[in-house]
Amino acid sequence: MPFEDFSTLTYLGKLKTTPSTQQANSRLGVGFECLDRDMWKVEQAWPVIEQLGIKWARVQTGWAKTEQSPGVFDFTWLDEIVDKLIARSVTPWLSISYGNPLYTRDMNTAVDGEDEKRVECNKFGVGFPPIHTAEERKGWQNYVRALVEHYKDRVTHYEVWNEPDLLSFWKCQPRAADYVDLVRLTAEPLREVQPDAKLIGGAIAWGMTVWSLKWLEDCMQAGLHELVDIISYHGYKSVPERHSAQEIAAFKQIINKYKPGLEYWQGEAGVQSKVPSGGNAGALSTMKLSEPIQARMLLRRTMLELMHGASMSSYFHMGDFAHYAGDVRTYHYGLVRLEDGSPKPAFYALQTLCTLLGGDTENAEGRSAAHMSLRDDTDDPRATKAFTWHANFVKGNVPIHAWWLPDSLEEEPVVHNTEMTYWLDTSCKLQNPVLIDPVSQEVYAVKFEMEKRTCAETWMAPDPNADGVHYFPSLPASGPSKLNCGID
Repeated sequence: MPFEDFSTLTYLGKLKTTPSTQQANSRLGVGFECLDRDMWKVEQAWPVIEQLGIKWARVQTGWAKTEQSPGVFDFTWLDEIVDKLIARSVTPWLSISYGNPLYTRDMNTAVDGEDEKRVECNKFGVGFPPIHTAEERKGWQNYVRALVEHYKDRVTHYEVWNEPDLLSFWKCQPRAADYVDLVRLTAEPLREVQPDAKLIGGAIAWGMTVWSLKWLEDCMQAGLHELVDIISYHGYKSVPERHSAQEIAAFKQIINKYKPGLEYWQGEAGVQSKVPSGGNAGALSTMKLSEPIQARMLLRRTMLELMHGASMSSYFHMGDFAHYAGDVRTYHYGLVRLEDGSPKPAFYALQTLCTLLGGDTENAEGRSAAHMSLRDDTDDPRATKAFTWHANFVKGNVPIHAWWLPDSLEEEPVVHNTEMTYWLDTSCKLQNPVLIDPVSQEVYAVKFEMEKRTCAETWMAPDPNADGVHYFPSLPASGPSKLNCGID
């Protein structure tokens, strides 16, 4: 128990978590990608995913795996995944990808100005968009039509391709206009078969970097906003908070310029829990890696996405990879371990967020606010105070507040002396407040004093220098009974 020596905290027990079958809705999801290439053991997911509490799962559809003879579509492998997710009250959303060597046989991969450089399609069709010949385009539309016809009673959300701005997944040199051409090619049969389906576009690899924002604007100028209901992007950063305030402002400005109110999802973000076998490979693999770092990354990344207004945030990935396509190295992005399927600390971190932030929880939008002062273990009031990030939510009339330091994830967390003050609307109630460690799921009662005011309520620690509060991982919330989560 990391807080057992703090006199202002009293250990109450473990958080009682909420399974997906008892969640009405949630903005949290997890990745079920790469099963079209059999890269991980999906059987490891089924015993634990319901207890995780997520409500969304991103699944790639694998054109090459589904249509191995022209015009013959076998969805058996995908049916098993979709049906088992639905049976556990998890909503699958399908990322329609990739190419198919029956149609996308080869491709010119030369950059502008180079001589033609043709590359033969791999057996999975990864990186080979079907946009160049009439045969490819017709084959793709026939596949999309068959896919949507097959799943129209089970699936409502479809995404077009994966990371089209990345050369690995768009080998003929990524161009925004070409990607929008593929989205348009996809939208026609999809709207024809399932008019009320939600079409997701973007799947932008580089998140909200300057380069990707330019890519997004180019896509909008080519008409992407006229075709899709949701924009998706991916978020891989060694320090999630770095430049995020500027980036999200620019991202929203682009969206509002072309289609005000357009919904956006964070569709993929994660980090490995250890170095891949055979050496560094995969996103963020060159940073220091460990299971605690993975858990901290998940918490900070998810908090950022939700506080900035993403309608859904998906963690990559549910399971570790036994290999990556033809690469024999193992990859360790999963919430469960490759060796035995056991949950990692990141699993429990996401489970905690699902319990606290699921159902009717929403961004506070000014209904509650908090101020944390970190005194860096000194009584000097002039001492420099560390910079903290905050996220505020409300569940009914109960405030939920998260805080953390945007330090390097590669450094070990530090304990600081703190003072916290809350401002609440009169409609909000903060009775019997508790502190919750999202990884250990330990729950502590907090000694607080309340000062009544006419406009709000202010809560503060009676002696801010007497004890420290471990800044991360920690997620304070209202009394457990108010949260409908309880204590085991």
